Amino acid sequence: MQFYDEVKITVESGKWWNGIASGRRAPNIPHWWPNGGDGWRGGAIILCASKDEDTLLEYKYKKSFKADNGEDGRTKDQYGADADNLTLIVPVETIIKDTDTGKILHHFTRDGEKWTALEWGVWGKGNIHFKDAITQYPTMFLLWEPGQKSEITLELQLLGDVWLIWNPSVGKSSLINCVSATKAKVADYPFTTLVPNLGSIVVWDFRFNMVDIPGIIKGASEGKGLGNDFLRHVLKSRVFAMVMDMARYEEWIDETFELFDEMRYYIEDKFLADVNEYHFAFEQEKENWINNSDLIAFNVYVNDEIFLSKKIIFTLNKYDLISDEEVKEEYIKQLVAKFATYLSDRQFDQISEHLIRDNIFVTSAGTMQWVNEWKLHLASLLQHLPKQKMPEIEAFHSEIEDEEYDMITDITEIEKPRLIEHDYLEEITSKYINVFLIQNAEICRLTFIIPRWNDEAELRFWKQMQQKWFIDLLEQEWLRKWDVLKIKSYYAGYDDRYVVY
Repeated sequence: MQFYDEVKITVESGKWWNGIASGRRAPNIPHWWPNGGDGWRGGAIILCASKDEDTLLEYKYKKSFKADNGEDGRTKDQYGADADNLTLIVPVETIIKDTDTGKILHHFTRDGEKWTALEWGVWGKGNIHFKDAITQYPTMFLLWEPGQKSEITLELQLLGDVWLIWNPSVGKSSLINCVSATKAKVADYPFTTLVPNLGSIVVWDFRFNMVDIPGIIKGASEGKGLGNDFLRHVLKSRVFAMVMDMARYEEWIDETFELFDEMRYYIEDKFLADVNEYHFAFEQEKENWINNSDLIAFNVYVNDEIFLSKKIIFTLNKYDLISDEEVKEEYIKQLVAKFATYLSDRQFDQISEHLIRDNIFVTSAGTMQWVNEWKLHLASLLQHLPKQKMPEIEAFHSEIEDEEYDMITDITEIEKPRLIEHDYLEEITSKYINVFLIQNAEICRLTFIIPRWNDEAELRFWKQMQQKWFIDLLEQEWLRKWDVLKIKSYYAGYDDRYVVY
């Protein structure tokens, strides 16, 4: 199956439909009574995580999803029928973002978890609800609240125990084919791998996952090559297996540590943009496991606490193309020296030469030489490593703050000429009229559910405005009788509405 890890979709909840005003008459009964039923609810948009899904390919071609609408109310006390909710299935570890702001809305972490992307609105009420001791025969009813519409981004976060990362054409796909049943495409040109390859590996009774991503080149954190699309996944791994091509002479050694810088730049931009105190470190970690070997850890500290920690092993691949022990030893020696220089240039603490050598492995995917030993080492390492909590993307994500605005804004100079031009106001009588913009979601809702030209409904609208203290707020801003209120619409596809105060 083709891998697909990020998609933008548009979702729209179903509309609740209108209530109606109707009266029922019966033979020999002089008075009728109200019997208009409610319009009933439209469907909501619900996202559900499933462990059986591992890609967002389903959303590649269909980008728009709309739940069904409800039905209008009917006469004879009959309500309209409900519409079913629309459920969209996504893989576990999918992140939902607001496309416009980039703000994280939800992060799925377990199978069966549900999250409502768009709720249904307020249903339309029939006139059977408005009979009281004073109004025996009401003619008022309420309209439906418009359905909500939004564009969201689905981003799948891959979870893997070992990630094969480095430059293009170093043999990452060949290695994952050697140790798993994955059939990744292999060719002798760069960027043969365009999407990640996921492989499941079993060593005795222990199972772990390995992921091969497209080659990362210098400048990937700035969008060069394909690496920028997949760097966000790399941080979900437990072990970085840095795969290098021994057949490229000394050139691969010069490029070796550029990728560390790309990951540093990406982490700084993605997670640490708003963090004041942080630092990176390559450290030696003592582990009492196989042969009492120590590990190289790439750690990120935030406020002196570890935010992210990844273990590193170096894999020198394509030994079959040189087949020379002396050359191999010389390459390892140069790699150790270059690593020491890299740490010194960036003012990191030095790591012992012995430790670096202990974490260098030579393989040949073409002939399977030393591949099994490499696989066994990874399995032993993962068995003894504690389960790490994956970095929470929300922890240091730069949240988009809600825009601050005044609830009531005088827009007379801008709006009055337009209202006069469109005959909403008469120029002669508008001399003392002001126009105000009202930005409040609750006032917007009250305005949209009131039917036009219904006196009872308008009286109810202003009564609710008084009960919710909105009238007092308006009068504190010196609004006067006959001023015009422009009610900002909070519903996608619906224009602002004008109300005379």
